Amino acid sequence: MIRPEPLQPAYDFSSAPEPVSLLRGAVEVGLGNDRFAGTADLLLRFLPSPRVIFHASVQGAAESALLFVLNEPVDPSLSFNGQRVEGFCGRRKANADTLELDWHPQSEPVMLCDMQSKTSVAAILHLFNFPDFRGGQHQATAAPAGCALLVLESEEWRISLQSLPNNAAHEAWERIKDEGGCFLTHVAKLERKDGKPFSGEDADEQRLLLTNFLSFTKGGRCSTVCEVGLDAAGEKTWETFASPRISYPPYSWFNPFKASQAELLFPLFAKRWQQSEEWKDCLRSAIYWYAQANTSGGSPGIDAAIILAQSALERLAHHHLVVDKKMISPEGLDRLKASDRLRLLFSSLDLPVGIGAATPDIQKVASGFKWVDAPHAMTDIRNELVHPVSKKQVAECFFDAWKLSLWYLELSVLALCGYDDTYTSRLTAKYVTESEKVPWGKKA
Repeated sequence: MIRPEPLQPAYDFSSAPEPVSLLRGAVEVGLGNDRFAGTADLLLRFLPSPRVIFHASVQGAAESALLFVLNEPVDPSLSFNGQRVEGFCGRRKANADTLELDWHPQSEPVMLCDMQSKTSVAAILHLFNFPDFRGGQHQATAAPAGCALLVLESEEWRISLQSLPNNAAHEAWERIKDEGGCFLTHVAKLERKDGKPFSGEDADEQRLLLTNFLSFTKGGRCSTVCEVGLDAAGEKTWETFASPRISYPPYSWFNPFKASQAELLFPLFAKRWQQSEEWKDCLRSAIYWYAQANTSGGSPGIDAAIILAQSALERLAHHHLVVDKKMISPEGLDRLKASDRLRLLFSSLDLPVGIGAATPDIQKVASGFKWVDAPHAMTDIRNELVHPVSKKQVAECFFDAWKLSLWYLELSVLALCGYDDTYTSRLTAKYVTESEKVPWGKKA
């Protein structure tokens, strides 16, 4: 069987953590009423944290540059290849008749063309610090030699997510573990399943969906960056520029040794995401809070993570129970205690609510605090954090409450998408490579 060739990155990121030049072009820097021309490199800098900047060098700016370097107000501006880039100036220095400066875009991704007017038949996307997975459904038949492969398909789109060849993804993760920082691990190809061309704006919509899906899969912030559209001849038609989001979540529901879980979930997630703007907004909010709450103990701390995770659960409860299923009115849901709101959500999704041995610290004090079930314990602990009026000593239960809140959040998203396969339970798994059937799937 002839294996396909590995996907190639559109840019050479191998020099990381040194800055990578993504694009070079003409620049015009405005200092007050004066304009100065030169050149600029659009750089992806990795240290001290990833960010995209324009490093510009212009001539003939001696007097204005001196005032600028001395921080006199001169209302700076920057245009790159004729397009104004909103942002602010960082480091700058003046030598003789030359001014060098770093320009920080106001927002990312940076788009230097009209995305709606540009079409392509494929797009290349780059992914940093994504888990070193294996076990995809298409590994034996469609993966290039030496590459791990995930094929994520929705109704109209296909995303082939491929590790760097020849064990390079594993080597990147070894550097991440040893050095920290940010390294390219995977390349993805986006295309329509019918082969028809699509606009850059269409690609950006799919990128947003994929970013949220990958963040939920990894359990922390994760996004593709520096996307490139390609025409039928393989020539670039559009480019976007952004810096990777770095996160080090302890674990998630996803077993990296059973990557087929992601392939099974993706079409279900995409269908729910595309069902309505309200569902898209609900999932985006819940996953944002989930990624923040799945902390490794740094910032935010576990106490803040408990509050964030339960906020995400209440967001899901409102949309599922009130907006989608119309099981209760908005006023009716608001009148319920927080524990009752979560209990109603979990019961509607066939999630168990008992307090078990997987949360021993909560189990030990449950009878003394009169906690009747897990939603009661979780919300009582959260309430003590937000407004400690009862003076209950619940600090020893924080870790259990954190695990329990995230476990319910992961299962709620999976259930709302209609997923019924296996997952890694943060309550019972001893290793991240252990998987079990989702609770509602056991009844099937």
